[in-house]
Amino acid sequence: MNQKTGLKLRLKYPFSLDNRSGPAYLKIAVPESMTAGFTIRPGGFSNGSFASANMSFQVGDQYVKVGLNRQALLKGIGKDVFSALVTARQVHGNSCLTVTDRSPEKLLGLAQTGADALLTDQPGILLGVLTADCLPLIMVDRKRGAVAVVHAGWRGLEQSIGTVVVSELGRRFTVAVENLEVYAGPAIGRCCFQVGCEVVDRFRQHSVLAGVEGWWQERATGYYVDLLEIQRAQLLAVGVLEENFHAVDICTCCNDLCFSYRRDHAITGRQLAFVGIREKLIK
Repeated sequence: MNQKTGLKLRLKYPFSLDNRSGPAYLKIAVPESMTAGFTIRPGGFSNGSFASANMSFQVGDQYVKVGLNRQALLKGIGKDVFSALVTARQVHGNSCLTVTDRSPEKLLGLAQTGADALLTDQPGILLGVLTADCLPLIMVDRKRGAVAVVHAGWRGLEQSIGTVVVSELGRRFTVAVENLEVYAGPAIGRCCFQVGCEVVDRFRQHSVLAGVEGWWQERATGYYVDLLEIQRAQLLAVGVLEENFHAVDICTCCNDLCFSYRRDHAITGRQLAFVGIREKLIK
């Protein structure tokens, strides 16, 4: 396993760096009955363009190496609690997948199900999405004991995936939006995310962005979009409290502690955003 020395990140509560064992990750201060975080590059077994904590089986890395990375993460956060990591086939849409059946056969089949958000209120299920520039979100309702993890690229944001997940949490688990905590992980920032004018025009059609400053910028080199600010505006518009929206200020393209699809010309690994319930809340 690669050594993790000299990691320097400026993090504010509720985020902290955990690089004691296994892949390094940005730990979120959630209740002891839950676990949540965003992995970064250091601390894994992968080599070359995928060095070192690549969490995706679908990018050309050695299957064994990815398996070791995932096993090391599970061991670090509680292998006896979470026996498996559940991911789906991400399709840059706004489909949500509710996971309540913990049988190995059912969980294994979910890996090929097309979805960009996973939800559960059941203990022992670790949910994850994979990113390398797209915006990862973790949603937690401490009162109802329900969680979600979201993959929000610009296409997903254009389809309002975040607000769709909020609605689905309410429908499936009676989550009240004012009780929802949202955590946004590392993603490509407005500093680096250059797009065509047609992308800006598509977002201009969203009424929730009217009057919102800073979500896009025109420079001599082109148009730049801020995924985080778009997501923040969308979620606040449906009732998420501003004090309950927390974000890591890390651009994946600028920071070599993160994988970046754009910076590394598509040959790169993936970070993992993960969340799970260790034990069911007693209500």
